Amino acid sequence: MSLRRQSVISVFMMCWCCLAAGAAQPCSSPSLRGSFVQPALGDAWTLKQWRHEFQSMKAAGLDQMVIQWTADSKDQTTIYPSALAGYTQDTHHDVVERALHAADGSGVKIYLGLQINNDWWTKYLNDADWLRNEASIANLLADDLTRRYRLHPSLAGWYLGFEVDNIETAPAQWDNLISFYRTVGQHLHKLTPGKPIIISPFFESRSGLSSAEWQTMWEYILKRSPIDIMALQDGVGAGHVTPTQLPEWFGATRNAIHNARPRMALWADTETFKAGFVTMPIRSIVDDMCAVQPYVTGYLSFSFNHYLSPQQANPLYYQTYMGYRATGKVESVSPTQPLNVSGVAVDSLTVQLTWTASTDNLGVIGYRILRDGTRATTTHDVETTYEDNGLTPGTTYSYQIEALDAAGNASVASDPVTVTTPPPHLYPINLALGKQYSTTMPADASYPDSLGVELTDGILDSSNFADPAWQGRATTKTYSFTIDLGATHDIKEIRSDWLQDEASGILLPKQVHCSVSTDNVIFKTVGTVKKPLLNDDTQAFWYTLTDLTGVKGRYVQVQVVPGSSAGWTFIDEIEVRQ
Repeated sequence: MSLRRQSVISVFMMCWCCLAAGAAQPCSSPSLRGSFVQPALGDAWTLKQWRHEFQSMKAAGLDQMVIQWTADSKDQTTIYPSALAGYTQDTHHDVVERALHAADGSGVKIYLGLQINNDWWTKYLNDADWLRNEASIANLLADDLTRRYRLHPSLAGWYLGFEVDNIETAPAQWDNLISFYRTVGQHLHKLTPGKPIIISPFFESRSGLSSAEWQTMWEYILKRSPIDIMALQDGVGAGHVTPTQLPEWFGATRNAIHNARPRMALWADTETFKAGFVTMPIRSIVDDMCAVQPYVTGYLSFSFNHYLSPQQANPLYYQTYMGYRATGKVESVSPTQPLNVSGVAVDSLTVQLTWTASTDNLGVIGYRILRDGTRATTTHDVETTYEDNGLTPGTTYSYQIEALDAAGNASVASDPVTVTTPPPHLYPINLALGKQYSTTMPADASYPDSLGVELTDGILDSSNFADPAWQGRATTKTYSFTIDLGATHDIKEIRSDWLQDEASGILLPKQVHCSVSTDNVIFKTVGTVKKPLLNDDTQAFWYTLTDLTGVKGRYVQVQVVPGSSAGWTFIDEIEVRQ
């Protein structure tokens, strides 16, 4: 797929003419051609790393990158030194300049996303005045970007970052969206002739408009909107749809484009992540691309750079994908069976598992832990030990281990091992109740720590993240809380309550480290609780260190390692018991 608009249009029309509507077609080894990247990742790269990233992309057949946004109009921040009044740069580097400079001459073309604004998810298409103002901001932003970066040959086009869905959209709102698209689209086409405009909507198969209503909506909107490319999110990684439902939705979208704006291109935005924001197996990525191949002319991804790049992910994913590119097939050799599985109850809530490493023709990327015959979790490293916590005291559990590779092949399950947790010890006194604490990272203003007392007020919330006792942080950085117990105490248990709501992007921490101090200067490590083996349901979960011996302190520090490179962590209480 070429970035030149005429070539995009020609390929789209040729593919359309060759396909009967709804006809099933054999899959012919589809490949990713581009990727979205979020600014924080690009800000972390040196210019050398940017160049290396483009080399890896080109070798894998990707020649397009979409920088997802260049500004946040709610926070009035940019990712480059902008001349927009009232806006400040919130990145360490000029991310736009680094991307374009490294892309020039590399063969990779860059699309610049305009603004995002978190109010989009509440105002959406209902507030015509708000949308009109955002359209004006988008045009000013595009003017500023064009003045600064227009001479870069790698600058290929634009991306409008407000993602439209089928959930909140009603016919009465469609004209508001059309007005936004017209105002911005006409300005961009005049400002940078020949540079296409991309949008990337998504759908939720379990609610909102049906696929037929979705088609009707887009026929109405696209007939009146100067948009060049729709990169439709496949939604599999986000859990919005199953792979078998993709033809229905992509077919409806293709029909809408054919009926309303036949010169427009339909691409897939293929999701390369799965629940927990970890890399999807290569076979699943290919299967999702195959499912929509009859309807699209190319594939963007969210995201090669975040989940497949050898700079970011386990290099075995890139190696396996490159093998698929070379042969047209995903390799199918399974890892060897894990051996010598053993388990021991550490305390009434925790079992420690160990095993002998498996081998694979390319390499093992992780292990699937089965508890009582059901998948409990998947590790994404080659460690041959795992701590299963949050168990029920006085209960017998059976464990098996399967080894996994980057393609998605699984080994034969190990022989089972059984472990029984001891009876519980109850520690009735909560030493932290009502005590003061500090944090190295304040909660987000949207999910605040009201009055700075929520973590020790004894109030627990439901599994609804909107309940007020929850406080949230969107970060990839480690942060901590320190509670002052007022005096030195013997401590038998330290625990913190966390929320999992993966559909909303709220993940349990990867790890929680606990330590104690008598002077708030020198801290002694008590222990670490790793992410538990839970299913994907929305639920609250206590990270607990219990049956502690010889632990004394006045200050208790709880250090949090977030669960992934994307997503939120939510906490509502910390308890210290004796």
